Amino acid sequence: MTFAIPSELHHDLLRVEQILQERMRARYSVIAMVNPHVVTDATDRLRALVVLAVARLGNYTDAQVVHAAAAVELIEAATRAHDTLIDEHARRTGRGANGSWDHGVVLMIGDYLFALAAGEMARSPDPRIISLYSQAVMQVCEGQLITITSLTPPETALATYWQRTEALSGALLAAAAQAGILCGNLPDTLLEPAARFGMHLGLARRLATEIRDLEAEGRLLQAGNIPLALLFAATEPLAPEVQAVFDHPTPATIAAVLPLIRNHGLPKARAALIEQQHAARQALQQLPAGSTTAWLNQLIDETGA
Repeated sequence: MTFAIPSELHHDLLRVEQILQERMRARYSVIAMVNPHVVTDATDRLRALVVLAVARLGNYTDAQVVHAAAAVELIEAATRAHDTLIDEHARRTGRGANGSWDHGVVLMIGDYLFALAAGEMARSPDPRIISLYSQAVMQVCEGQLITITSLTPPETALATYWQRTEALSGALLAAAAQAGILCGNLPDTLLEPAARFGMHLGLARRLATEIRDLEAEGRLLQAGNIPLALLFAATEPLAPEVQAVFDHPTPATIAAVLPLIRNHGLPKARAALIEQQHAARQALQQLPAGSTTAWLNQLIDETGA
């Protein structure tokens, strides 16, 4: 999902990018060899941009904010590295893949990136940023341990979905928004609405990704992921096509279930996306207006595009 970068953030984002390149230079070839997508380019620095944009709603200097922005991107890269070790379908069915030397390298790269992030946190202007990011990392790790093992009862499956998605898609953006509050020297009372803004923005982005995937080929299903629309389609009595793709996500089972999900699941998933966008806007309205407010609102709007 691409988004425009506001002109007032170009300079700060460039400094963040320079920090990331400097920190990773010593091991960049190994990181890229393990997974070239672990380290994204400057057009996909959403978490850093949220830190920078929220900080601009207050009184800040770029020297105070760039390290906090770089830290959250290093954390995202570390979690992306660890994600490559996870086979969702194998975990749900209790058939974990055997470890290998390559897996060990990926694990070490993730740990290395976490260590780099810790260094940037230590350079941040407020020591509470360390706590915010550390708690977010714990949430992400907990989310990686949560999995939907059954489609029944549906209430449990839905609750597990939201718990997992909040951890994996919302926690880090929530912490990024809160870091922006601290870097912008804004009142502590704004930490809570900032966290809600980041959380709901992250959930909206995840739902939008799932919806676009289901409108196309269902690649997330093939990877063993369980989108919200599938859970909505898994009504009682459980549709056999839904259970089949849950048990065995193959091209054949995915092709059989996509029409059912599109007809019965996607409308509810789109409604859930709209709810998340609305909640993000409400939280943003509680933050002070500034030069980046319009862009933050645009970010919410474009999530559903």
